Amino acid sequence: MRTENESRCDRFFVGEEEAGDRLDRVLARRLGFSRSHARALILAGQVRLDRGRAQPDTRVEAGTLVEVRWAGPGLKPTPFPIPILHEDEDVVVVNKPRGMPVHPAGRIQGPTVVTALLAHGPLAGGDPQRPGVVHRLDAPVTGALVLARTPEAYASLVQQFKERRVKKEYLAVVEGEVDVDAGAVEGRVGRDPHEPWRMGLQAGGKEARTEFTVLTRAQGRSLLLVRPITGRTHQIRLHLGAIGHPVVGDPFYGKGSGPLLLHAWRLGFFHPRDGGWREFEAPPPPEFSVWLEGQGSS
Repeated sequence: MRTENESRCDRFFVGEEEAGDRLDRVLARRLGFSRSHARALILAGQVRLDRGRAQPDTRVEAGTLVEVRWAGPGLKPTPFPIPILHEDEDVVVVNKPRGMPVHPAGRIQGPTVVTALLAHGPLAGGDPQRPGVVHRLDAPVTGALVLARTPEAYASLVQQFKERRVKKEYLAVVEGEVDVDAGAVEGRVGRDPHEPWRMGLQAGGKEARTEFTVLTRAQGRSLLLVRPITGRTHQIRLHLGAIGHPVVGDPFYGKGSGPLLLHAWRLGFFHPRDGGWREFEAPPPPEFSVWLEGQGSS
């Protein structure tokens, strides 16, 4: 049984019927994980036997104390259904629901992507308060998000994002019928000094480039395929608003209300373990269905 204490350390003793079995199998049964998740948790150094390190294939003895230390003091797993597009020992790719923050911060209450996934399996690497997080999506944005299960996977993915070797494609419904078929927006992004919750085009900000292609125009709006070449906070929303085509539903960079129609549609990266290219497509929420008719996606 998982504890709710602040240290997030769960403990149990190996039973007589479990004696001689592999640690990864015992842990998987006790915590309700797959063996691959249990193995990743052990390799991340979050499982100890009688206060010592262990390996997935360690044969356990009856009466042995098993401790599982969850990432981050006070970071509690919060079981919550979240669509998983892919998972293995190294990474997990999810289709983030609208309104769900990626990780706990400030006064955020309730489940986040991190805490929901910690209830499902291990995450590792980076800040212990946001384990496994290598990139983010704004809370109102839906779509594909990858997190690391091991420190090695974390390091690999962080480097790929830094070197811009990751494929990122978004769908955005914007106000106005865009009068070019394709284009790019460049403008340095920095925090607004008067409204720090907003970003702005600042001469001293970080370089940013957003490319887009028009897929459909109808009834005073446009569906865009957007490729952010850089990954700045609010970059797509800010850039599209700056050219007079804010994302539908965006109250920060437009005058919208209702759901924000920005979706991280496709995500590709080199797998940290074997170096092979992996690409994932996150099904968009229902608000996009009328726009995607005839676009080869549902």
